[in-house]
Amino acid sequence: MNTLITPDWITKDAARILVNNLQFANNINRDYDDDFVVAGAKVGMTVKARMPVRFRTTKGQAFQGQAVTDTYVPVSLTDQANVGVSFSSQELTTDVDDFRERVLKPAGEQLANTIDYDGLSRVYQDVYHAVGTPAVTPTTNLTYLQAGVKLTNSAAPKESRTAVLDPLSNATLANANLTLFNPSTNISGIWRGGRMSATNALGVARWFEDQNVARHTSGAYTTATPEVNGASQTGSSLITDGWASGASNLTKGDIFTIEGVFGVNPQNYASTGALQQFVVTVPISDTTGAMTISISPSIITSGAFQTVTASPADNADVFVIGATTALTSTVSSQSLIFHRDAFTMVMADLVFPNGGAKASRYSDNELGVALRLVEQYNAQTDQNLTRLDCLYGFKTIRPELACRVYGA
Repeated sequence: MNTLITPDWITKDAARILVNNLQFANNINRDYDDDFVVAGAKVGMTVKARMPVRFRTTKGQAFQGQAVTDTYVPVSLTDQANVGVSFSSQELTTDVDDFRERVLKPAGEQLANTIDYDGLSRVYQDVYHAVGTPAVTPTTNLTYLQAGVKLTNSAAPKESRTAVLDPLSNATLANANLTLFNPSTNISGIWRGGRMSATNALGVARWFEDQNVARHTSGAYTTATPEVNGASQTGSSLITDGWASGASNLTKGDIFTIEGVFGVNPQNYASTGALQQFVVTVPISDTTGAMTISISPSIITSGAFQTVTASPADNADVFVIGATTALTSTVSSQSLIFHRDAFTMVMADLVFPNGGAKASRYSDNELGVALRLVEQYNAQTDQNLTRLDCLYGFKTIRPELACRVYGA
């Protein structure tokens, strides 16, 4: 029996389809901010995500009080994405299953791909942990286990880690595990699907293949030995020299280490034994052989937010990942292994339109989704012009809980 397909029904079903097709965004922090439920939001507005409180242990009988400081990270609503379609009056009185498969499913899949692509293309640039070699696809399990080591050293919980791999890295990893003997169910799934689909494998709870994984183009410099220029530097910038004058640049997302500067575990503040990796947060070009580089994490040598064992020494060597004495600009995929609290995505309810259009909104705090459907009837063509919109923004809130895996 045919059913009248209403705007409310379309919006709710589209939300379900959208959530089911999100791969990256469905596995990150999606706490829904409902500040705009009544008034609605627009591109450019900002919501806040609360950061976890951190303390340091003190020893002895003496009480040493520490202030409880709530820290908030602003998340800008940067993107409004939509899919527009038109239906005749006859099509709106049709079989629900047919409408879902023919219209709603492809529309929801398209929106999901757009959202995932936007998120993956942006947040990887904030992540400073990385394993592998730029422009080289990992061929063994070891690379992914090394990513797990970095996450463990950063106190990332093991029970809820997710991997999102580019198709080639995923296929290569699946092939490397086809000859394993146990567990047979996981191996069978890899063989049948041609992809890494096992759960709780290599210390990762969930594995996904995603064609939306970003590709990073690195900077380049000619033969040179860049060094720290000045001892005892701290903070979110680093003064360096020794670059080949006028022939060097770093792009946002490039990663480097500093001689003698080791990372610390955020719970016991002991050295991890590995050089701390820093990511370039602002692209920069050299003109004089010196560069002041904006970096993350900040160089902090003490306190609850300590990141390194010590500040760098004067003339300490700077090692750019993927380079020895020179760096050639390379393009590499940026697969991610992460805990859900590394990133957040916020959706907010869009404003209702004027002009006589019919509109329906659906939001769900638990699912972390908000959609708006707007319908306008055209009497001359007997078409209902319909658009499905969502408003969202991404933010990296705890980059230490994520690790990039370089690929080809």
